[in-house]
Amino acid sequence: MSESPSSMVDRVVVILGVFERSAGPLNLGQISACSGLPRSSVHRILQQLVNARLLSRYDNEYRLGLRMFEIGSLVPHRIRMGEVARPLLQELHTATGHVVHLAVLDQQDVVYLEKVGGSFASTLPSRIGGRLPAHCTALGKALLAHAPRDFVDEYLWSGLPRRTAASITTPQALETALSRIRSTGYATETGEAAASVACVAAPVLVLDQAVAAISVCGPQDRIRVDELRFQVRWIAAEVARRLMVAPRRQRSRPRRLITSVPLSGQVVTAAATDAAR
Repeated sequence: MSESPSSMVDRVVVILGVFERSAGPLNLGQISACSGLPRSSVHRILQQLVNARLLSRYDNEYRLGLRMFEIGSLVPHRIRMGEVARPLLQELHTATGHVVHLAVLDQQDVVYLEKVGGSFASTLPSRIGGRLPAHCTALGKALLAHAPRDFVDEYLWSGLPRRTAASITTPQALETALSRIRSTGYATETGEAAASVACVAAPVLVLDQAVAAISVCGPQDRIRVDELRFQVRWIAAEVARRLMVAPRRQRSRPRRLITSVPLSGQVVTAAATDAAR
């Protein structure tokens, strides 16, 4: 190499690039030679990457770790999820006039993948790619309610930071909220992430796993939970259905769906047929 990378990030990128060009495991000497970095620096960085599960070590050899594959597998999945959900989120926004979100759970936070809304959207703390504590949002509570038990237990006892005076801050209160969400199929939030803002959310369940959640948010005095809960649950079910259909079916032009959302009674889990049918 003509110039050695100076920052830690640059060095990590160079080392991972060595593995990208390799067909098998590598030892410390090989990685140092291929990267052009000092053995002492490479050894220190390799240890940190092993601790983060980005690399794995067997005896004196290193290879890409399981977490690297886990992260990589999420990229097409989340791109596909956004493509599938986007037109339905737009319809939900048009029908309700409120801000609509799509988010996933990552560690202690929800990460926003999509946000559709008008002028009120700019007043919310959410943004695409942004994070908020899961227990402070309807989205996060909908996802936590369907998360594995060991994950929920760890979350409950990891500390529940307060964002507003209305935020849930005790494990007992959050456990009660999650139990109610599992029984009703939707989550609510009233001023817990931002004052005077209310939200209604539902999980996107694929084979009983919550892969994402959808919410409708607006001024607290304008959110009608009894109406919005059916619309949000119906759209979440339709996103889940479309995620499971064949790619050929996904590319077909969908009919307008929101006009068929029931405002009371049983939620429809199979929406209007695609135009290709």
